[in-house]
Amino acid sequence: MISLFTIMRKTPRRAGLMPGEVTLTFDDGPNLTDDVTPRLLNVLHRHDVKAGFCLVGDQVRRHSAVVQRIFHSGHLLINHTQTHTHPLRMRYSDLLAEVQSCDVELSHALGIPAYRSEYFRAPFGIVTPGVRRVLRQLKMKQMLLSHYGWDTRVGPHNYQSVVDRMIDNAQRHRGGLYVFHDGSLCPAKGDAVDWSESVENRSWIPDAVDQVITELKSDGLRFTLPEQTLTARRILNAG
Repeated sequence: MISLFTIMRKTPRRAGLMPGEVTLTFDDGPNLTDDVTPRLLNVLHRHDVKAGFCLVGDQVRRHSAVVQRIFHSGHLLINHTQTHTHPLRMRYSDLLAEVQSCDVELSHALGIPAYRSEYFRAPFGIVTPGVRRVLRQLKMKQMLLSHYGWDTRVGPHNYQSVVDRMIDNAQRHRGGLYVFHDGSLCPAKGDAVDWSESVENRSWIPDAVDQVITELKSDGLRFTLPEQTLTARRILNAG
């Protein structure tokens, strides 16, 4: 199975970052439950940090106003497919349709008919031969990772360990490309639990991000985005 796919984790340098640089990305949103994504945007604005948002087309359709806010705040929109289906469960044609459908939703939400995403992150970070083929055909770039903190396995009552590990990793490696999940598309397994302890409850994400940014800035690290050329911005500027 290892020969069929890879998980997109690279060293900070191979992920396109210079020493001392940190990139934050957020998957599976936007999410308006508990105002998670709007509160997250408030945190990023307060710290003057730009981030990447890996958006799912179905969520984009439901929350177009938040997508517009993300874009006009200067953050990077990243195609995360239409339905967040596992790549190993899709044929090439299905995967291609998923990526193109997500861009259609982004185009409608932004009101930019010619919008095309320049970056893509595969669901679950799984890069199959089909994913690589789609990227080549659509001339898209992968949004990589240098560390995965398994934040989808914790809830509001036990998230501090994820924050501590992320901070430690960034300090040890002097930077990195990290992911939080402001959305939740993977229901918790087993018996139902109280919402305050559910891993589907992402209400803690804004506070966690505030901690990470505050700590790493105090350690001299800089927050940035990978080199990018945003087609939509070129279209807007041309107009």
